[in-house]
Amino acid sequence: MLPRHRIGATLAAAALVLLTGCGSGPDAGPDSGAQGGPDAPRGGASAPDAASAAKATAAFGSAKELARQVGAMELQLTRRCMVSKGFTVHPPDPAPMPADSASEAPEGRVSPTAQEAARHGYGAAPDASGDPAAPQDSTSDRPGPWAALPDAEKQRYTLAKNGAPDQLVSYETGEGKFSSPSGGCIGETRKTLYGDMTTYLRLMWLTDNGMRHEAGREAESSDAFLKAVGTWSGCMDKAGYGGMKSPTEAIKKAKDYYGGKDAGKNLDAAAVESGRKKEIAQAKADARCADSAKYDTFWRSAYQKSLTALYVKNEADLVTYQQILTGAQKKAQKMLES
Repeated sequence: MLPRHRIGATLAAAALVLLTGCGSGPDAGPDSGAQGGPDAPRGGASAPDAASAAKATAAFGSAKELARQVGAMELQLTRRCMVSKGFTVHPPDPAPMPADSASEAPEGRVSPTAQEAARHGYGAAPDASGDPAAPQDSTSDRPGPWAALPDAEKQRYTLAKNGAPDQLVSYETGEGKFSSPSGGCIGETRKTLYGDMTTYLRLMWLTDNGMRHEAGREAESSDAFLKAVGTWSGCMDKAGYGGMKSPTEAIKKAKDYYGGKDAGKNLDAAAVESGRKKEIAQAKADARCADSAKYDTFWRSAYQKSLTALYVKNEADLVTYQQILTGAQKKAQKMLES
């Protein structure tokens, strides 16, 4: 699944025409509309036959599940490596992701839901929890043995785990470099499990990000999606918010209620409250227009078509990724049993 604001990054441009880590998430969704229909991506490949689509989708699902299992084993082996180097205190595990709430926006939607709009608008207020300048809660800062360690010891731990900053193996994705430590316990463990790290990173990126990003770009250029965004813009104009070509422009406009780029600076409580009322009013209109235009529904349909076609196109790589992960799983099991 593309993160909610991944689509927002290119929505504005589309409307004008009208690592060390990786993203992951559910890639299934409704597949409505006939092949070559109005919501098919312009310039995209024709939809594959059902048997080919099912086979390739199964290969993708198998690779993702294997990656999840092997990733958990990799973490255990990395922790064992750190213990062997004399480290007995470790950072706390990351907090689990919160379960989706009933008001969580569906995939492909940039506008807030009605519940979100009424509660906090876009979350643009300087003192809102979504403020990017607000301090972030970090698991490593929680009280406990790790937090009590001297900074020098934490730095020594990080160096032993990740290796030197320049000890990286990278894959150029076309969107930037996707990198992994080649030194330290992480680097040692991954090289042992996966072998050729450049190949592993390429296949990992393709599976976790590359196909999703390409499908998202194709969905954003689909005729039906662009038409729906135009409908949203017309609705906002009637609501008194003219000149907005896309939902991302609405989000940017909300920041202007608090001073734009200097949001929150030199604003007293009354000014913030005034801005908040304007933001919520606009967000409510945005939510109503999004519900009416249903641009996210058209996006999801086009996205799923494109994604399924990409599974078929890249099936050989998905099978290769499965093979690498299957081998890594066997190695990890032996290492953990020893």
